[in-house]
Amino acid sequence: MRLNMKAIWRAFIAKDPELYNNLTSLDRPDIKPWLKQSWLRCRRLLRHDHWPQQLYARGITFESLCRNQSEMLNISSPIIEDIFEYLDAPDCAIFVTDETGCTLKFYATPSMAIRLAPLGIRESIYWREGMMGNNAISSALLLHETLSIKGYEHFNRHLHPFEICAAPVFGSDSTLMGAVGIILLSAQESAPALGLALVHSIEQQITAKLNTDLILAESNQHLSEVHALLDGVEEGVLAWDNKGTILYLNIHGSDLFGVKSEKILGKNIHDIIKLPQSILNAIAHNREVDLFETAIEFAGSFISLAISLKIVKGPNNTSDRYIALMHPIDRIRELVHRHSGIGARLTFDDLDYVGTSNTIRRVVRLAQQAAKGRGSVLLHGEEGLGKSYLAQAIHNASERQDKPFITINCQAIPRETMTSEFLGGIVNGDKHVISKFELAKGGTLLLENVEYLTTEVQTALLQLLKTGLLSKANQLLVPLDVRLITTTSVDINQYVDENRFRRHLLYELQSFDIHIPPLRERSEDIPALIKRYLKIMSREVDSNLSLSEDALQLLTRYSWPGNNRELRNVLERAFSYSDGAVIRVKDIPLALIERIRDLATLPPSNGLHSLIDMERDALIKAAVQCQGKAIKITQTLKISRTSLWRKLKAFNIHLEDYKSR
Repeated sequence: MRLNMKAIWRAFIAKDPELYNNLTSLDRPDIKPWLKQSWLRCRRLLRHDHWPQQLYARGITFESLCRNQSEMLNISSPIIEDIFEYLDAPDCAIFVTDETGCTLKFYATPSMAIRLAPLGIRESIYWREGMMGNNAISSALLLHETLSIKGYEHFNRHLHPFEICAAPVFGSDSTLMGAVGIILLSAQESAPALGLALVHSIEQQITAKLNTDLILAESNQHLSEVHALLDGVEEGVLAWDNKGTILYLNIHGSDLFGVKSEKILGKNIHDIIKLPQSILNAIAHNREVDLFETAIEFAGSFISLAISLKIVKGPNNTSDRYIALMHPIDRIRELVHRHSGIGARLTFDDLDYVGTSNTIRRVVRLAQQAAKGRGSVLLHGEEGLGKSYLAQAIHNASERQDKPFITINCQAIPRETMTSEFLGGIVNGDKHVISKFELAKGGTLLLENVEYLTTEVQTALLQLLKTGLLSKANQLLVPLDVRLITTTSVDINQYVDENRFRRHLLYELQSFDIHIPPLRERSEDIPALIKRYLKIMSREVDSNLSLSEDALQLLTRYSWPGNNRELRNVLERAFSYSDGAVIRVKDIPLALIERIRDLATLPPSNGLHSLIDMERDALIKAAVQCQGKAIKITQTLKISRTSLWRKLKAFNIHLEDYKSR
């Protein structure tokens, strides 16, 4: 006997104890377990007879949601439009949601649109159980099942006239992308079968199209890769079989050996090419090799290259073919110089080291002198001062400006791999690592946080600076011409006293010793720095940015423990808070204003203030502490309200700038 859902719903919302207990204890297919659970949730969250203001995605939020699911929308839209065009149902709506239940596309017949309008069911609405009661969309997304909810199965009576069916849509990687839904009138006898069949059909078509597009994209990708390989790989390619017969040599391989490929095809590789022992060992142990730096003997000459060995397996998983990818060492270094490390882009004209203080002028003067020299440069100072930028400027002003500039953060390299990273050699049996020192050959090597170098690397670095010879990890000595610039944010002399850094290495690094003072010791440079940063930001946002006088006075009284970097970050955040091109005190992050207030950063300067300056400082300090509230300021300064407004006008101070956001 079919359960009377109308009677059960009325008993449930009426809280009839007997019928309510029967409902929650029933274990029969007429009432689905998940439906009972959703009714119980809805009863705690909302009323059955009230339809609240619904939630919608609007403006750029909705546009962003549509962009995120553009792939699904591009596939589903034509499918739904075709079905909707030929659907013989006067009262019907079909729609697509994202994984959050937001309606991204909505198609409805005129009569159904009129029925749904009072409920606000349209494009951009969220199908939320907590807002409209249980519904097929939220349940399908939660349960990952195709399902239907009809008439009195809805907790909210406003949905009783409708049959809603939904099917979740999954991507090719089984990720939930959204759902397809259909709304019909529950009085239609064919509604359940029609609705479920439609949403299931649409979901199947979307899923099939997603998978087809993925397979097609992957096939095109593979085809493009093969074409790129066949049309012109830059390395030499040499292939031979397990008997040693040479099968293939490409054009770059011919150039590398200086011989036409037809001269060696069909010959035994061991008769004409002397492979290094490491490659022979890899072949014997059926092991591939990646970028092994070595030399191959051919026609009485040695060719320096980096070689990779690839093994092609046969039908019985035995080694059938061998492919050697050969890279000229000079070409490898050229590519590394071009694509890895940090190139030196900045010059002295680009630097943040602008200002009026004698200390910063001295820093720039010493750096320019160092650029003309050949010795090592040690830059030391607190973090956030742009030491790496100054190193770039030194390189670009030196005679090595057209040579490689390689940057290495010593702190970022694990101590257990630092020796191989810096000195090169074999790692884990056959993986070859090219020395970082060799990458900077002829140019400049910047070592940031040099205090983190291990003892072994310090020793090799000292030898390189003294003799010009690099002692590699394989004990080979390689002549190397490289200029060294090092930076540190610690007291390196203390490291020397604690035997954590070699004293003689420090002497070698100090051919040019440049100390960059922190920003708090040269507050007179802050206005010039602010002006420079605002100029840079103005170019980025295509607007003429400026800073109010009150904001400038506030910023110049902060100690800036993060130095230049912190100052620029604060300006960028303040601009993001501002409502125009002028950055005011109200736009400065509240956390910074609170630190200024807590630290009482309106101290007297080293010199004497005039009475006017002291009066202005007192007004600004009171405005900051009282958050721009006039009554509190008058109480703090013990002056009348009339006197306060007169002085504010005289000093051009606006209390609105100091009020909390």
